[in-house]
Amino acid sequence: MAAPLGRDTLPEHWSYGVLRDGRVFFINDETRITTWLHPRSGEPVNSGQMIRSDLPRGWEEGFTDEGASYFIK
Repeated sequence: MAAPLGRDTLPEHWSYGVLRDGRVFFINDETRITTWLHPRSGEPVNSGQMIRSDLPRGWEEGFTDEGASYFIK
């Protein structure tokens, strides 16, 4: 299960951003290092806004732990 998303769940000095495709990334504001994995849980987070109208009916898009996309039928 993916980690919950919210500033209250992040360690001090961490923030997050959401790409247009819905993938969430995390930023260590002190070191300026980014990661696809939640800094507390070590898991990727889904923003819940993964909208892909260009996929054929019955196909879904998924993401690996590293943030690479793949497709599922």
